[in-house]
Amino acid sequence: MNNVSEAFTAHCQASGTAQISISKHGHLCFELQLTNDPVDVYAVQKGILAVLIGIAENRFFLERYDAMNHILEPEWTQLEKPDEASLSVETLLNMTTGMDDHLCLNGRIGHDWRYNNVAFQFLKQALEIQTGEKLNELTRAWLLEPLGIEDTYWQDRSPDTEGRVFSALYSTASSLRVIGEALLNDALIDTEFKQTLSTPSASTNPAWHLGWWNNAADSYQIPGKNELFKGPLLPDAPPDLISARGAGGHHLSISAQKGWVIAQTMDPSRRQSDTRQGQSAFWQLIDKL
Repeated sequence: MNNVSEAFTAHCQASGTAQISISKHGHLCFELQLTNDPVDVYAVQKGILAVLIGIAENRFFLERYDAMNHILEPEWTQLEKPDEASLSVETLLNMTTGMDDHLCLNGRIGHDWRYNNVAFQFLKQALEIQTGEKLNELTRAWLLEPLGIEDTYWQDRSPDTEGRVFSALYSTASSLRVIGEALLNDALIDTEFKQTLSTPSASTNPAWHLGWWNNAADSYQIPGKNELFKGPLLPDAPPDLISARGAGGHHLSISAQKGWVIAQTMDPSRRQSDTRQGQSAFWQLIDKL
């Protein structure tokens, strides 16, 4: 192990990393496993779900422009009928539903970004309805088995304070990296869909598009905050970076220009409140690996 690898290992350990796996141009250049067990990667699942929707489009099960009311039973929200009818698969992916967590009107549909986990879960139902398969089954068939992944699965969490049950995605950094490499190499979704992930959106949060964060936007919002922050989400990372990011620091990040795929999972017992601390050193060290 050289000095850069040693420094990066120390940085990862200090930040509470469970696993990290990095490839450059298809070659594994760094891997650290402080646990072998799959962990709940939180909102990284949104990026993976977006990929599954992209695959479903390629297989003609649905389109992201489809109205959700053409898939779900009407009155699945608390909106007026015309507003509910305007919600599409893409609207939910873009977090521009204009709804609060009780699915009541709380903004401009199709424009105002609000991180809405409740609404997002309905995309899982839409996939299951349109394919006739359970989420675990179609994830295995479309994504995991073709890539030789065996340690990734969906599992229901305990009910929240409102009694709602959301499913969590459990995975490892090495498996997320394999998915990222397939995405980088256009082996999963069509090129137009992938290009959209890295293109700033037209919403109030241009750094979020179709379930992924992009580093090309000149401003961003973060979940739970109305404030618009200036500059890219990760100023020390490549400007073309796209990233599926979960609470506590889990992420799958891809830079086509650099040929990088970085997957990192975090120790749930050491969850951080501000995961952007230490980002400058993180990206500088990766560049030197």
